[in-house]
Amino acid sequence: MDYALFMGCCLLGFAPAFAVFYLLRPRRRAWIPPLAWWLSLGLGVVSFFYGLSHSTMPSFSTRITAVGKAYSYVQREIHTGYHHDTIYGFRFVPEGGGGGGPFNVETEIILPDSYHPEDFDGRTFRIVYLKDSGRVMNNEAIDITILSGKNAGYHESLDARPFGSWLAIPIGAAFFAFGFAGLKYTKSDADTAALDDSLDAVESR
Repeated sequence: MDYALFMGCCLLGFAPAFAVFYLLRPRRRAWIPPLAWWLSLGLGVVSFFYGLSHSTMPSFSTRITAVGKAYSYVQREIHTGYHHDTIYGFRFVPEGGGGGGPFNVETEIILPDSYHPEDFDGRTFRIVYLKDSGRVMNNEAIDITILSGKNAGYHESLDARPFGSWLAIPIGAAFFAFGFAGLKYTKSDADTAALDDSLDAVESR
């Protein structure tokens, strides 16, 4: 997933989580048991990594299905500041010479035997790729099925729908941030709540 989008998803989750956390105030937060904070933290981690591993940058672009042979499997690194992504690519030759002839395909899907590029040459793939020149990857494949040769029957896909699995990233980030903040301030919230109760008791006399 594009680094800028990834950071945007995280901020999209963090912002409302911290806003709700602040609006609850220490006295209300003190009523929440530690188990609830831990559950929020755990749910956030699971949701976050599910979205990260099952999705790619969302797109409204055309999805094209093609069957053909794959050759010349390669890997390349994309560096953005301190962050880097690995992109996998291969030369795709559509069956019957259709689809405009051979073209390069890139994907975030890790294919089996990726450390043995020579095993890829000549295998038949069915792919679904995005026809979008504005993406980081060229002809990004979001669904790949190996139809022949070694690992025939292998299938993997990533969700590129505009309202798809990527939404689990900001949702997970929100639950994680809420749980983390709750655990971090459990003691101080309890102390503040106790102090407030004492002051209320004094004022009521």
